[in-house]
Amino acid sequence: MQLTSQLSQILAGLDGRGHPAQGERDRHRQAEEKKQKVGLLGAGSISSPWLTEEENIQGKMEPPTVLMCRILAVLSVMKLGLKPAAVVGQKKVAGVVGQEVTLPCSFTHKIPSVTWKYQKRSENTGQQESQEDTVIKYYKDVFKGKAPMANRSELITESFSLKVKKLTPSDVGEYTCESGKDRRDTVQLVVFDITWFSTKYLPHNGNLLLSLKQYPSAQNKITVTWWDNKHMEVTSKQSQTGQYSLQKSGLRITDSGTWKCKIELQFLPGNLEIPFDVKVIGFGDLESEIQYAAVNTTASFSYSLNLQEVRWTGSFKGRLDWKAKTNDKYQEIMNFNFTNQRLTLPKQIKHFGFKGDEKSFSKLDVELSKVLFEDAGWYQCRVTFDFGHVETAIHLVVMTVSATPAGPLSKGAEVTLHCQLSALPSQKGLLIWHRVNGTDEESKQVMHREVEVKARTAGLWRCSFILETKTLISADYMLEEAVEWNIYVLIAAITGASVALLLFVSLCTFICIAWQRRKRRAKRMVRVRRDLLENRMCQCQHRLRNDYFEA
Repeated sequence: MQLTSQLSQILAGLDGRGHPAQGERDRHRQAEEKKQKVGLLGAGSISSPWLTEEENIQGKMEPPTVLMCRILAVLSVMKLGLKPAAVVGQKKVAGVVGQEVTLPCSFTHKIPSVTWKYQKRSENTGQQESQEDTVIKYYKDVFKGKAPMANRSELITESFSLKVKKLTPSDVGEYTCESGKDRRDTVQLVVFDITWFSTKYLPHNGNLLLSLKQYPSAQNKITVTWWDNKHMEVTSKQSQTGQYSLQKSGLRITDSGTWKCKIELQFLPGNLEIPFDVKVIGFGDLESEIQYAAVNTTASFSYSLNLQEVRWTGSFKGRLDWKAKTNDKYQEIMNFNFTNQRLTLPKQIKHFGFKGDEKSFSKLDVELSKVLFEDAGWYQCRVTFDFGHVETAIHLVVMTVSATPAGPLSKGAEVTLHCQLSALPSQKGLLIWHRVNGTDEESKQVMHREVEVKARTAGLWRCSFILETKTLISADYMLEEAVEWNIYVLIAAITGASVALLLFVSLCTFICIAWQRRKRRAKRMVRVRRDLLENRMCQCQHRLRNDYFEA
């Protein structure tokens, strides 16, 4: 470059006809005269390139055109490295890290050989850092060189374009397509990349923060826009250093999908799109964040995670917590974990039952049997990952009904029926007590979580919580009527019972007397038999005695 500038300065001293300019001729004439005066130059022995043609003839000098040819010849002999004028041009091409890019070559006709060379440039400043290395050489066959991207490159023989795959920031630089010594085509490669300042998986309500970086940095004027998975433009901002960044907070699982960074360039390919996946992990939309249950019934609710949708294969820990009131602290009911694609989950704790897919966790089912009024509150499922945690809560509202005094309703009596909700989910809801198939007078509605009604009629009473004409929960209470006895029926019943009792007593007395008589008769018979036996023995002895004496 220095030699070229010097030659330019020499040529700049010539006029339009190839002669030296007037000022230059004067200066050199004075110098020649000065040298002749001091005897350094012999008269006519040495010619000056800055004399006129007539002066050169008088001094037996060569014309300026011949002198110019000699100067060019000397420069060629000294090999000053001047490039021939056969350079086709220089282009810029943009690519994306991890993708492939095609570098064009303008050689359209058939040529015997093509060589692609690479000269590394700094990723930050764009300055040259190394000598040229061969990427690919084509001469009857394709030969790969020693450039860093040679193994990731291939030559398109139809157009002699160079395709570089799996781009990296270190691939930036100048690529030269050469054919012999007369043709050169230079392409400058610019690489863009998206830098994440957060993990690739993001929790629900998390923040997305990333930026676009170009290599060499801030070397090109570009226009950048960001687009979400719904094809809506997202507001971005540009820093003072020229970096474009995207920051979005409060992510939802519906934001999961492919986002795009669109870049408008002033060189090839003109417009560039960089797709990137945003994966948000969270609980799916609950069928209802409020569950209702009556006392002594069964309540069941589920927590669904979108792990399969975002293809999560890692591990996590989870727990189920409960609190009775909004300002209370959560208390742990149970915990579980998912490790090595296996779920560890307790089956039963008190009157809680749990179910979940042991191989691919996607949902936790909770069943609460024989609900008590004290079971009302918030049930929160919290899952912790290595990048954050997600949580969601279900509010269980319990309804209970009772009567004061308890028991059947006597004629003319009055019973107070109570209906109570553990909490009032909405101020617009109505809590209604009414008798099924009853009149309007036999109902009462309030906008509170408790309602009482005075019941004078037996039957089926129902308490319902209604919101915008929709019944969310109801509980029944059967008020039974007390049985009333007729006075005559009562007297007859008492008389009948008395007669029956008298007959029973008489029968028992008769049986007892008969049994006692039979017992006494049996005793007399035993006594008579004993007496007869004794008398018979006495008679036998007296008879034997008389026979003896008679003998």
